Amino acid sequence: MADRCDDPLFGEIPERVLLGDAPLVRVLGQVKFPRIAKIAEESYIADFQEAIRGEYPIFRNETIQGLDIAIAGNEVKQRPVTSVIWRFFDAKEILRVSLTAEAITLETAAYVSRDDFLIRFQFILEKLVETIRPSLVQRVGFRYVDRLQDPNDLAELSDLIHAELLNVLQSGIVQHIDISMTEITGSTKEGKIIARYGLAPPKFSHDLEMAPPVGVKSWVLDVDSYSTNCAGKSFDAQMLCTELDKVAARAYAFFRWGVTEKFLKRFGAR
Repeated sequence: MADRCDDPLFGEIPERVLLGDAPLVRVLGQVKFPRIAKIAEESYIADFQEAIRGEYPIFRNETIQGLDIAIAGNEVKQRPVTSVIWRFFDAKEILRVSLTAEAITLETAAYVSRDDFLIRFQFILEKLVETIRPSLVQRVGFRYVDRLQDPNDLAELSDLIHAELLNVLQSGIVQHIDISMTEITGSTKEGKIIARYGLAPPKFSHDLEMAPPVGVKSWVLDVDSYSTNCAGKSFDAQMLCTELDKVAARAYAFFRWGVTEKFLKRFGAR
C-alpha cells in the first residue's frame, strides 16, 4: 500500500496508521433507506429500542421543523413539515445512534478505530433489520472531522498540512487572517466526497452538530465520503458494513493526502 497517493479520489488507499492522539472531533457513519413513515411513531420503534437498550440505554427524541417545497407548473408551494429523530446513547453519552424515517446514523466523539466503529454499526444495523425491517438501501456515508486548535500546531500548519489544503494560509499574512474556509465536492472511485477545510475564528462552526464551536482559533478538516452504488439492493447489515468500509477508506485517503508525515508523528503514529 502507498503512504500517500497522488490521487486521493481514485488512487490506491494508503495503509492505515493508528494515531494515539488523533485530533478527531467526531466520526459519523450513516445508511439511508426509502422513507418509512411509521418510524415517527414511538410504538413502532419500541422493539428497536429494546433490542439495542443493553448497549444504548439512554433514549430521547427531537422534533425538527422544516419546509417541504413542491413545484406545480410555475407555482412554488411550501408547507411546514415536522420530523422526529429518535436518539439512543450509551451510558456515558459518547456514542449516539440516530433513527429517522429515512436513515440510521452512528456517531462518536471518542473514535477508537474503523474496525471498532463498524462492529458497533453492524450490531445496530442487524437490530434494525430484525425490528424495523427496511427493505432497500439508498446510500451509505462516512464522515470524519479533525480540528487543530493548539497555538503551536497553528503556528506550524505548513509543516503539518500539505500545501494543496492551505491556499492563502501558506503566505506571510496568515496571522492576520480571521477566517478562510473552503468546500469542494468531487467524484471518487466509490461515489462522491465533500471536503470542508480551513481556518476558523473563535466561536465559529461550519456545522454545529459535527463540530461544535470552541473558544479559540482552529483549523478544521471535515471529510464526508458517500456512495450510492448499493442503491436498490436489499438491506443487509454485513453488505452495508462492507460498503461503509469502502467509503471510510476513501475519506481516509483524502485525509492522508492532506496531512504530512510530521502531522502523523505529532499525533502519535504507531
